[in-house]
Amino acid sequence: MSKTGNKSTLQFVLRETALMLVLLLLVSCGSGNPSGGGKPVDSGKPDKTTQPVETTQPNDQKDPDTNVTGPGSSSTPAESFEVYLEAKTEVLATLSDALANNPGTELDTMSLLGVMMVDMALLPATSFGLGKEVATATLGILGAADVEYSEKGNEYSIKYKGNEGEKYEVTGEFDPKVNALKTAAIIDGKETLVSEYRQTSFGYVSQVYTINDDGKASVYHLAISGKNGMVGISEATSAPAGLSGNEAIDFPKESKEWYAIDGDQFTGVTSDGRELSFKYTPSDD
Repeated sequence: MSKTGNKSTLQFVLRETALMLVLLLLVSCGSGNPSGGGKPVDSGKPDKTTQPVETTQPNDQKDPDTNVTGPGSSSTPAESFEVYLEAKTEVLATLSDALANNPGTELDTMSLLGVMMVDMALLPATSFGLGKEVATATLGILGAADVEYSEKGNEYSIKYKGNEGEKYEVTGEFDPKVNALKTAAIIDGKETLVSEYRQTSFGYVSQVYTINDDGKASVYHLAISGKNGMVGISEATSAPAGLSGNEAIDFPKESKEWYAIDGDQFTGVTSDGRELSFKYTPSDD
């Protein structure tokens, strides 16, 4: 049973990651001319797939926008979001692989599926700052229709209809000075998800508030530093306060359930209160 759960979970992670990468690649192919015109966003800049930070600065660093090497204020929100997604995906894939291949924790990988799946609802954000043509092409492969794109300053909105006529909207507010993006997903007029991330001196902090079909809500807190990171999972009754950018790298530990990877050391607390601590050996698959 555990082998079956292990295999199916890993297959899901691979499918979800592959789909995200395909969509991001399609957006990248059409991102040479942002909606505001001018030169391509990649002109004269290094490969954007490079990790935004690799630093050992202390957690109490107070001025994150002066000591990081991320995309910075010249990036479109789409490019910023893509780099963040790459960092997040790598950490979540490592956490999932560690749980799936450690005896007795295989089924605990299911706890991570929620924070992986939210990215699918935010796919329109990969087009923020790139204009309607890119947004339409990106959403078109998902069968979306009647795509409406708008931007005003650093605020963005993409509306579209699903296969069964559902009305979707994804909004975003980008702060290029601190490389922060806050997004919300709305279905038929009801807000179902709020997500935000901020770049910090050590990498990223982020949080996701999501409301399920049954009305129950969850909050995911993440801290990412290169290949290391942590995710916290909690039930919620309301949306959390916005991120300040001064959060410590271990702030997800405030959650009832959390998982962390630091080099080859995995630690965590499961949903049923089990404390985990083991050495992570990457999967051969």
